[in-house]
Parts: sequence; C-alpha cells; structure tokens
Amino acid sequence: MKVLILEDEPLIAQGLAREVRAHFGTRLAALALHDTVEQALAALRHGDYELLLLDLHLHGADGYDLLRLAGNAAFQTIVVSAHAERSITAFDFGVLDFVAKPFSRERLHKALQRYTERADPAAARPASLAVKKRGALEWIAVAEIDHVQADGHYSNIVLRSGEQCFHDLAIDKLMALLPPHFLRVHRSYIVNSLGFKRLHIGAGGKYALDTQTSTGIPVSRSSYPLLKQRLLG
Repeated sequence: MKVLILEDEPLIAQGLAREVRAHFGTRLAALALHDTVEQALAALRHGDYELLLLDLHLHGADGYDLLRLAGNAAFQTIVVSAHAERSITAFDFGVLDFVAKPFSRERLHKALQRYTERADPAAARPASLAVKKRGALEWIAVAEIDHVQADGHYSNIVLRSGEQCFHDLAIDKLMALLPPHFLRVHRSYIVNSLGFKRLHIGAGGKYALDTQTSTGIPVSRSSYPLLKQRLLG
C-alpha cells in the first residue's frame, strides 16, 4: 500500500512516518512526506495513494482545502490535528478518523488499524485475548502486551504493567493473532515494537532488547537488522 503524510512540522512528520512503518511493516510499498497542499495534491493525483494523514494548519493554508480540491479521489483520510474543535467538519468530508494532537502511539495505531480493517477485513486482529491470570480466565487488551515468551506448548505473556499470564496457544499460533507491530525477535520471543527502548550489542554477536517494561530480551542475529532500523526510525 501507499501512504502520504501532509504535515508542516518536521519532527511530527518524522514521528508519523515512524509509526506508519511500524504499523504496516512489509505491506507498505511507498511513503511520502509533504508540507504544502499543492505538493500533496499533485502527489495524490499521480501516485495512487490509498491513505492520507492530514494536518489542518499548513503554512497558513487549510488542510481541508486539499480534500475539497481532490474531489472523489480514491483514498482514505485520517486527520491529525491540534484543532479538535474542527473534527465535525472532518466527518463532513468522510474522514475515517480524527486524531487530536498531541497524540499517543496507541491512539494513532488505533486509527491506522481502523483503516486496515476497513481496507482488508481479513487482516483484522482481535483487540483482546483470553488468558489465565490468578487461576481464572480473564480478557486482556492486546495493546497492553509488552512481550510474549514461549513456554512449551503454551505462551507466557508479560504485560506493560509487569504482570504475567498464560495463553493456551503456542507462540507460533499466537503470533498469527497479533497485529503487525508485534515482531518475532527470537524463536522464543515476540515483542510489541511500540514499547522498544534500547538494543544492546554484546560480545560474540549476541543481542538483547529492552522495552519500557522489560530488559534483556534475547534477539536473534537474523532479527537484529530489522530491530536496528526500527529503533533508528
């Protein structure tokens, strides 16, 4: 797929681009960043983009002007703006979602997942999982998972809170249920890439990953290049 970001603040544009790459992974065929309505309009008319992330105040111009000028062009739009009071107007244009600045990773990825589910219902993933906690069956939000460790025919799930629980599926089958930003970093570990913090390079080609919650998660040599790219943005 192809995504265009229209944002005139470079740091925000880079942050949006990083999260778009994390969400879509290998499905992302092209990603363009522009900071004026004119540039973005030309790109949309000639580039077959499927998703637009749109700021509203662009060097004094109105982002909604782009939607007016684009007419019936076949792309979906997620508005990312500090002007939440303009959200009603957004939906007059058939906008998919309105994400208020300053945005969290979780909120932005929720909007991107909404696009994913609309574009390809077969690609949808569950928002929660049934797990064993404290001797009972409970539901946990997938967004709260920090990482998963293989445990024989089961999986040990570590939440962002540090709490642990077990899932009846083996790690290979559980991986198929998780969203694209969950990465297999080792044959025994899956990590939520939204929580990446630090990648350690040890002697003898050994690597380990720290998240916001956990430290020293083993990383295989084959996974190291992708993780390095993600952390560098």
